[in-house]
Amino acid sequence: MTGRLSGFTTQVKEVASECESTHYVIHREMLASRKMLPELSNILQDVIKIINNIKVHALNSHLFTQLCEEMDTEHIRLLLYTEVRWLSEGRSLARAFKLREPLQRFLLEKQSPLAAHFSDTEWVIKLVYLCDIFNLLNELSLSLQRGMTTVFKLADKVAAFKAKLELWGRRVNVGIFVMFQTLAEILKETEPGPSFSQLVHDHLSQLSKEIEHYFPTTKDPRSGKEWICNPFVNKPGESTLSVLEEDQLLEIANDGGLKSMFETTSNLHTFWIKVKVEYPEIATKALKSLLPFPTSCLCEAGFSAVTATKMRLRSRLDISHTLQVSLSPITPRWDHPVAGKQAQGSH
Repeated sequence: MTGRLSGFTTQVKEVASECESTHYVIHREMLASRKMLPELSNILQDVIKIINNIKVHALNSHLFTQLCEEMDTEHIRLLLYTEVRWLSEGRSLARAFKLREPLQRFLLEKQSPLAAHFSDTEWVIKLVYLCDIFNLLNELSLSLQRGMTTVFKLADKVAAFKAKLELWGRRVNVGIFVMFQTLAEILKETEPGPSFSQLVHDHLSQLSKEIEHYFPTTKDPRSGKEWICNPFVNKPGESTLSVLEEDQLLEIANDGGLKSMFETTSNLHTFWIKVKVEYPEIATKALKSLLPFPTSCLCEAGFSAVTATKMRLRSRLDISHTLQVSLSPITPRWDHPVAGKQAQGSH
């Protein structure tokens, strides 16, 4: 698909040289978060072993559910870790931490050596840190999965997270962990070893480097295109525009009517489409940058809809009409077709 010699992207660029290709943002964010220090990676592998030890056996899973019900826990089931599901890592770790007491009790009854982990304070603290950092990564991932967004908005989100990682690293150096909520609560009662702060700092530094690798500053989609996000604050000489495009941009920047329309328009696409009638060259250049799909959330929504639709009691091959209703943002007016039907009378 993306081969540089004969792939789909190469063939498209042969007939449309201005076309640009990109790897969607959410996947790159997920790849950046996968690399971990060995000490933290071992914690993740231990949790996966514990979860699999219970979930893969129906009897163990049933007995563990009963134990959770007896202990009146908030949750009664563990969540399997699946590498291809982006939010799975954080949610599996968080669920395992919340059920740590029934997990330890269950593993002790089974005489499993894995039960010893929950008695190890250092191991539990590292688990809590992983829960918090992956929860923050999941929040970033969810903020990137929005419809009618642009590469500029997503670049803003990633840049903000980069800055946060640097700030968190400096805070950790002086013993401040308030940005990790669960960890901060645990540390009020437990004093970690001297190497823990250095471990967290090293992981944050590694995560920052990985995000920089997948989102390099030199390839920031916002560079030289600030005028697209707001044409009324453009500074002359900052963007690479032709003479005609620069003249049109200056006319837009000094048009009070367009400025009012920009402030009231819900998204950039709509604004530049309206501007295209009067200023076609500069609007076309802006729309080409706004055109690429920055995320695959629409595809993911379609896959989820198919999964929910195709079941044992609903197995039609043609589901086009069902998908249209499932994915449409318009709420169906069920009262109209229902009004034309006669209700069955009671017997």
